[in-house]
Amino acid sequence: MQTLQVILILAIFVAGVVLMMTKKLPAILALPVMGILIAAAAGVPFVSSDKETQTITNFVITQGAAKLGGTIVVTIFGAIFARVIQKEGISDAIIRKAAELAGDKAIAIALALTAATAIIFTSMSGAGPVIMVSQIAIPLMLSAGIAPVAAASLVLFGLNIGLLFNVSQYQLYVDTIGMEMSVIKSTSLVMGVVCILVTVAYIFVNVKKTEGAHWAMQAPSAKVSPIAMVMPLLPVLLVFLFKMDANVALLISILVTSLITKPSETVQVISGSVVEGIKDVAGVIALMMGIGILLNGVAAKATSALMQPVIGAILPSDKIVYVILFTVLSPLALYRGPLNMYGLGSGLANIFLQAGSLSASAVGMALRSTSVVQCVSDPTNTQNVIVADYAKVDVNDILKSTLPYTMVMALAILVYTAAVHF
Repeated sequence: MQTLQVILILAIFVAGVVLMMTKKLPAILALPVMGILIAAAAGVPFVSSDKETQTITNFVITQGAAKLGGTIVVTIFGAIFARVIQKEGISDAIIRKAAELAGDKAIAIALALTAATAIIFTSMSGAGPVIMVSQIAIPLMLSAGIAPVAAASLVLFGLNIGLLFNVSQYQLYVDTIGMEMSVIKSTSLVMGVVCILVTVAYIFVNVKKTEGAHWAMQAPSAKVSPIAMVMPLLPVLLVFLFKMDANVALLISILVTSLITKPSETVQVISGSVVEGIKDVAGVIALMMGIGILLNGVAAKATSALMQPVIGAILPSDKIVYVILFTVLSPLALYRGPLNMYGLGSGLANIFLQAGSLSASAVGMALRSTSVVQCVSDPTNTQNVIVADYAKVDVNDILKSTLPYTMVMALAILVYTAAVHF
């Protein structure tokens, strides 16, 4: 009977992967359904009169939907701050200033605009900011003679670097995997250095050295003070240097940014940003509720008792095997695959932990390494579709161009993890 249950649970996982990869069922629906079905297959009762008994209605659905409450709150604050940055014209000004300082050399422009994109995404995320950055940065890079695929890819590389220091992204790994925040912050610095070096290598390989290219800046944006232009980095500094909680850092950043840009309109800016920011992340919040349901579906005692022996038998206990295995499998983060943290990866990570052969840090960093591949190279990402559209290229061409580099990033991150956190 147990063997049949394990086969059924694995079949549900495979079916979920196929449905999401083929876009037959979006992750926002697939994940909670999978969590419920996995729990049912493991023998978790639907309801029970015994309050101590884990049930599908209470433990999987009710508690699961609220499991990532901390992540949801910090995501909302991050979205509100992103809206403030956008409303005050700061993100727009950063991109334009970077292009102005770079002059007319293609490599300089590529470096400057990628760096500017990274700075912006230390405080922003979502489709809106990607559109805003793409509509300014990509035409500037194209006008400087940078190939369309490279221009689109550089926006994604910059976005990836920025998100590594976006403090609103950290809580997910605390809530789902149990990573310590201190480990997340220290490893983010290492990951940032790795991704910067590989991105610079991509630029020197894929951007031709040119001078004297003639291109015109678009109409200048409203005047933004130099102090305002460093505001996207404020929550990063507060978290990393002053050890503040991410929520507090974001709230302070929202208030300070509003006061130093348009103090007379602070109330209007913040109130408007609250409404618009919550709208921006409504889909993400629903996805996180689904992730929580999946997490509790696989974390239920009945499920973990079935899956621990299976997963424990295949997980690596050797550092070298750990590095090789997750590097080779890193493309499984693409197409909403099983190593995608915003998909089945969160559920698998929980099973990995329950198997007991890997620490929370090793499991978390394995998923963080594959998230780099997913963030830049995944054709199913909204941001990849957006930049491909602005650059007029096929989204799969971006995959081909970036995947070798993102896998190198994953490899370097895994080597560091094996040496320090395994």
